[in-house]
Amino acid sequence: MFKRDPEKAAARQAEREEKRKGRAEAAAQRQAEKDALKGWRRTHPAETTMNFAAMLHLWPTSKYGETGIGSVLGGQAEFVNAGAHKSWTATRLVGGVATLGTSAVLAGRKNKGAAVINLTFGNGAAQTYSVTPESGTLRAANQYVTAFNALAAQLAAEAGQQ
Repeated sequence: MFKRDPEKAAARQAEREEKRKGRAEAAAQRQAEKDALKGWRRTHPAETTMNFAAMLHLWPTSKYGETGIGSVLGGQAEFVNAGAHKSWTATRLVGGVATLGTSAVLAGRKNKGAAVINLTFGNGAAQTYSVTPESGTLRAANQYVTAFNALAAQLAAEAGQQ
Protein backbone atom coordinates (compact mmCIF):
# COMPACT_ATOMS: atom_id res chain seq x y z
CA MET A 1 0.00 0.00 0.00
CA PHE A 2 2.25 2.82 1.27
CA LYS A 3 5.96 2.44 1.14
CA ARG A 4 8.16 4.23 3.65
CA ASP A 5 11.14 6.12 2.46
CA PRO A 6 14.06 4.58 4.38
CA GLU A 7 16.09 7.78 4.18
CA LYS A 8 13.32 9.89 5.76
CA ALA A 9 12.71 7.26 8.43
CA ALA A 10 16.42 7.18 9.26
CA ALA A 11 16.53 11.00 9.38
CA ARG A 12 13.51 11.10 11.75
CA GLN A 13 15.07 8.43 13.93
CA ALA A 14 18.36 10.36 14.07
CA GLU A 15 16.43 13.56 14.94
CA ARG A 16 14.57 11.75 17.76
CA GLU A 17 17.83 10.33 19.06
CA GLU A 18 19.44 13.79 19.01
CA LYS A 19 16.52 15.24 21.01
CA ARG A 20 16.71 12.35 23.47
CA LYS A 21 20.44 12.99 23.98
CA GLY A 22 19.79 16.71 24.46
CA ARG A 23 17.13 16.01 27.11
CA ALA A 24 19.43 13.54 28.88
CA GLU A 25 22.29 16.08 28.90
CA ALA A 26 19.98 18.81 30.23
CA ALA A 27 18.71 16.48 32.97
CA ALA A 28 22.29 15.56 33.92
CA GLN A 29 23.21 19.27 34.03
CA ARG A 30 20.20 20.07 36.27
CA GLN A 31 21.10 17.18 38.58
CA ALA A 32 24.73 18.35 38.79
CA GLU A 33 23.58 21.88 39.68
CA LYS A 34 21.19 20.47 42.28
CA ASP A 35 23.94 18.35 43.84
CA ALA A 36 26.34 21.31 43.87
CA LEU A 37 23.72 23.44 45.67
CA LYS A 38 23.11 20.65 48.21
CA GLY A 39 26.85 20.45 48.87
CA TRP A 40 27.11 24.21 49.29
CA ARG A 41 24.16 24.23 51.68
CA ARG A 42 25.74 21.42 53.73
CA THR A 43 28.69 23.72 54.42
CA HIS A 44 26.36 26.72 54.93
CA PRO A 45 23.51 25.40 57.11
CA ALA A 46 22.29 28.90 57.98
CA GLU A 47 21.00 29.30 54.41
CA THR A 48 18.83 26.21 54.76
CA THR A 49 17.47 27.50 58.08
CA MET A 50 16.83 30.93 56.58
CA ASN A 51 14.98 29.49 53.58
CA PHE A 52 12.92 27.21 55.84
CA ALA A 53 11.86 30.19 57.98
CA ALA A 54 10.96 32.18 54.84
CA MET A 55 9.02 29.32 53.25
CA LEU A 56 5.50 30.56 54.11
CA HIS A 57 6.30 34.25 54.44
CA LEU A 58 7.23 37.03 52.05
CA TRP A 59 10.83 37.18 53.22
CA PRO A 60 13.53 36.70 50.58
CA THR A 61 15.07 33.27 50.16
CA SER A 62 18.69 32.68 49.24
CA LYS A 63 20.60 30.56 46.75
CA TYR A 64 24.40 30.49 47.14
CA GLY A 65 24.06 33.51 49.46
CA GLU A 66 22.26 35.61 46.83
CA THR A 67 18.65 36.77 47.14
CA GLY A 68 16.48 38.45 44.55
CA ILE A 69 17.22 41.79 46.21
CA GLY A 70 20.92 41.50 46.87
CA SER A 71 23.75 39.53 48.39
CA VAL A 72 23.68 38.30 51.98
CA LEU A 73 27.45 38.94 52.13
CA GLY A 74 27.91 42.29 53.83
CA GLY A 75 24.27 42.37 54.89
CA GLN A 76 22.63 42.63 58.25
CA ALA A 77 19.20 41.73 59.63
CA GLU A 78 17.40 43.12 62.64
CA PHE A 79 14.21 41.88 64.29
CA VAL A 80 12.28 44.60 66.08
CA ASN A 81 9.54 43.20 68.30
CA ALA A 82 7.69 46.11 69.88
CA GLY A 83 5.42 43.97 72.04
CA ALA A 84 3.58 42.23 69.23
CA HIS A 85 0.93 39.88 70.62
CA LYS A 86 -2.70 38.88 70.35
CA SER A 87 -5.03 39.88 73.16
CA TRP A 88 -8.64 40.24 74.09
CA THR A 89 -10.03 43.78 74.01
CA ALA A 90 -12.59 45.02 76.52
CA THR A 91 -15.23 45.34 73.78
CA ARG A 92 -14.73 41.77 72.63
CA LEU A 93 -14.80 40.46 76.20
CA VAL A 94 -18.05 42.32 76.99
CA GLY A 95 -19.59 41.13 73.73
CA GLY A 96 -18.54 37.58 74.56
CA VAL A 97 -20.14 37.73 77.99
CA ALA A 98 -23.36 39.27 76.59
CA THR A 99 -23.74 36.58 73.93
CA LEU A 100 -22.64 33.74 76.20
CA GLY A 101 -19.31 33.34 74.42
CA THR A 102 -20.64 33.11 70.86
CA SER A 103 -19.26 36.45 69.64
CA ALA A 104 -15.98 35.90 71.50
CA VAL A 105 -15.42 32.70 69.56
CA LEU A 106 -16.36 34.34 66.26
CA ALA A 107 -14.51 37.63 66.78
CA GLY A 108 -11.38 36.15 68.36
CA ARG A 109 -8.47 38.12 69.70
CA LYS A 110 -7.14 41.33 68.22
CA ASN A 111 -3.58 41.89 66.99
CA LYS A 112 -1.69 44.32 69.20
CA GLY A 113 1.78 45.79 69.02
CA ALA A 114 4.13 45.65 66.07
CA ALA A 115 7.04 43.59 64.85
CA VAL A 116 9.22 44.13 61.79
CA ILE A 117 12.28 42.66 60.14
CA ASN A 118 14.77 45.21 58.81
CA LEU A 119 17.14 43.74 56.21
CA THR A 120 20.15 45.46 54.71
CA PHE A 121 21.86 43.62 51.86
CA GLY A 122 25.47 43.71 50.72
CA ASN A 123 24.61 45.95 47.76
CA GLY A 124 23.09 48.59 50.07
CA ALA A 125 19.46 47.71 49.38
CA ALA A 126 17.23 47.80 52.44
CA GLN A 127 13.86 46.17 53.01
CA THR A 128 11.40 46.20 55.90
CA TYR A 129 8.89 43.42 56.42
CA SER A 130 5.94 43.52 58.83
CA VAL A 131 5.47 40.46 61.00
CA THR A 132 2.05 39.35 62.20
CA PRO A 133 1.88 38.94 65.98
CA GLU A 134 1.27 35.21 65.99
CA SER A 135 3.67 33.11 68.02
CA GLY A 136 4.66 30.89 65.07
CA THR A 137 5.36 33.87 62.81
CA LEU A 138 7.31 35.71 65.50
CA ARG A 139 9.40 32.58 66.13
CA ALA A 140 10.04 32.17 62.37
CA ALA A 141 11.02 35.85 62.08
CA ASN A 142 13.51 35.52 64.92
CA GLN A 143 14.91 32.33 63.36
CA TYR A 144 15.16 34.06 59.95
CA VAL A 145 17.09 37.02 61.33
CA THR A 146 19.47 34.79 63.29
CA ALA A 147 20.15 32.63 60.23
CA PHE A 148 20.58 35.68 57.95
CA ASN A 149 23.18 37.19 60.28
CA ALA A 150 24.94 33.82 60.71
CA LEU A 151 25.13 33.31 56.94
CA ALA A 152 26.41 36.86 56.43
CA ALA A 153 29.12 36.30 59.06
CA GLN A 154 30.15 32.95 57.54
CA LEU A 155 30.34 34.43 54.04
CA ALA A 156 32.37 37.39 55.35
CA ALA A 157 34.78 35.00 57.09
CA GLU A 158 35.18 33.00 53.87
CA ALA A 159 35.76 36.16 51.84
CA GLY A 160 38.37 37.30 54.38
CA GLN A 161 40.28 34.02 54.04
CA GLN A 162 40.55 34.30 50.26
